[in-house]
Amino acid sequence: MPLQSAHVFASHIGHTGKTTLCFQLSCCYAKAHPDISVLVMDLAEEGDLSKRLLGGVDSYNEKSAELTGLRGSVFKLLGDAKTKESRLTNWLWASTIDVTKYAIPCSEHNPNIPKNLFLVSSGAWPQDDREPPFKPEKRKALCKMILDSMETSEQTWKLFCDTDGDRRPSPFTMLGYGLCSQAIVPMHLNKGDLDRTETMLGVLAELRAHGEISTQVLLVVWNMVKSLKEEPCRHGENEIPFTPSKVSLDILDACNKRLVRSMRDPALGNLFLRGGSEVSDAEFLTTSTCVVRQLADNVQKPAEELGMPFVEMAAQLAASGKKQMKFQSGPEGVEYDTKAEQIQNVEHAINVLVGKFESMALASG
Repeated sequence: MPLQSAHVFASHIGHTGKTTLCFQLSCCYAKAHPDISVLVMDLAEEGDLSKRLLGGVDSYNEKSAELTGLRGSVFKLLGDAKTKESRLTNWLWASTIDVTKYAIPCSEHNPNIPKNLFLVSSGAWPQDDREPPFKPEKRKALCKMILDSMETSEQTWKLFCDTDGDRRPSPFTMLGYGLCSQAIVPMHLNKGDLDRTETMLGVLAELRAHGEISTQVLLVVWNMVKSLKEEPCRHGENEIPFTPSKVSLDILDACNKRLVRSMRDPALGNLFLRGGSEVSDAEFLTTSTCVVRQLADNVQKPAEELGMPFVEMAAQLAASGKKQMKFQSGPEGVEYDTKAEQIQNVEHAINVLVGKFESMALASG
């Protein structure tokens, strides 16, 4: 069966929402498509995504001894590949890797996660980064073997990769680029984040020009935008599912103008999947950007700490018939009282992003 598509969440900046969006989108997608096997590769060294998928930050720390064998499966995969490289002179052409051997069925450890979602975990293993784990040609061969193992599987797969906020980029981020033909780039709605993202776009274009990667930018997410009110807002050619403040809309316009200039910069060489001279500014911004509201702490925090994606929160809320939910988190006894409206607003925000992501991914397939 085919590998349906592969997407990497990437940014030159930390704390832009890569891990949160990868967690939420992968779970939402798996829930909506139970016939597809969703593989999440955690390529961020600390393993924050692995912690959420395996039961949440609190559970992960409490069950540290129990989860020891589940940590760092991405490093085991790379270690096994390097062992094969040292033993087989024809490794680059003849050897194979079954990535499913390293994939953890998350629902066996976290009942909040869909049964068709699997994780290649990370988890703060000390790494010597003086040398990359693979030189470019060997990294390409490794990526091809991983992708081939999904292409030849009896199941249909969809791949999501999380990465660190690094500007090098790190060997593990390069692995994500090598595995994924399309990138989702989240950032805060401010010119400082955009400055660094423009640097990242230049790095991506250079890597593409040198034949290191083929990754194109599918979607730029203006993330964590403050909501003035919950009513949808028509702004220019786009409809935003909430109403930001006027100053946020002014900043959005300024940042989008710069993003359009980047899209049209010949030095970036067709970096944006839905860009190009034949695409109007309005069409590019409609297809290639998304505005996501700042998420309520009493929804986002328990999601992280308990490993409960928003789609599962909403399902439990609907099943309960209640107008609020309480979440108890950790040995410190943090309690979150969350109204139904807050959960529904957050779920709606992610559903809008998922809808745009799916329509874009389908159009590019």
